[in-house]
Amino acid sequence: MDSALDAPLVLTQGDPRGIGPELLLRLGASGLLREGDQVVASPSWMEQWARRLPEPWALAGWARVQARLVAVEADDPGLAQVRALERGVDLVLQSPGRALVTAPIDKRACHDAGFPFPGHTEYLAHRAGGVEVAMLMVGTRLRVVPVTIHVALREVPQRLRTEAIVSAGCLLAQALRARFGHSRPRLAVLGLNPHAGERGLLGDEELRIIEPAVIELRRRCEFAEVEGPLPADAAFAAHDRGRYDAVLAMYHDQGLGPFKLVHFTDGVNMTLGLPFVRTSPDHGTALDIAGRGIADPSSMEAAVRLARGGRA
Repeated sequence: MDSALDAPLVLTQGDPRGIGPELLLRLGASGLLREGDQVVASPSWMEQWARRLPEPWALAGWARVQARLVAVEADDPGLAQVRALERGVDLVLQSPGRALVTAPIDKRACHDAGFPFPGHTEYLAHRAGGVEVAMLMVGTRLRVVPVTIHVALREVPQRLRTEAIVSAGCLLAQALRARFGHSRPRLAVLGLNPHAGERGLLGDEELRIIEPAVIELRRRCEFAEVEGPLPADAAFAAHDRGRYDAVLAMYHDQGLGPFKLVHFTDGVNMTLGLPFVRTSPDHGTALDIAGRGIADPSSMEAAVRLARGGRA
């Protein structure tokens, strides 16, 4: 997946009360921000954190961020992160070839500020014209795409559709081939129920919904090897041992639970299907440690490397 693309980046601040500003300051201090990069953030929130953080790199990072700053302002933290995201997407859409790196948002605060989307992924799909997208979690050992994303667990069986599985699987197979260098990618498609339903004994979603999707995936993506529906517990172990190049999970925590167990500090969230590259760290706003200078920047750094065309 190594590339000479070296894309210029647009980075957004995320929740200004969380660790997003701290991660941006760390990027600046470490030299990972380059000429041509743009940081969309609130100057007042960023300077507040730069002066509050008890580390010498904070002010050094602020000086480098300022040189690339696209200012958005709002006193309300929910509105501040929404405005930063909106402006960041504007910049990427106006400048083909740029990649977007987003710091974590607080979904509740965004909702309370009038943001009608459950997360980054759904908003980005909307801004790109309603395209079909998938959320790929990327690590050095595991790669996972959940078919349903930000929905309540009780709604998953009702929302799970054969065509949605096929769409996510095709996006995943194409990304594995085009961006990650797997000429014949191997996909593990998980079942929804324990033991992949035990042939209908523990639920019939595998028979009604997932098996037809696997058949259709094999037809549409002849270049890929597709297995499933598979029991989730066994499939992740096989993926970690190298049998599969990625896992297609049926719901959020089925896929992200195992992924974050392995890649909590270095994983990357990458949105597939957009007309531009978008990545983000795989963690949240971490409000409990914000302002202490102890946030691990590894995931954000990996998101920057992947967005530029390198390895996470």
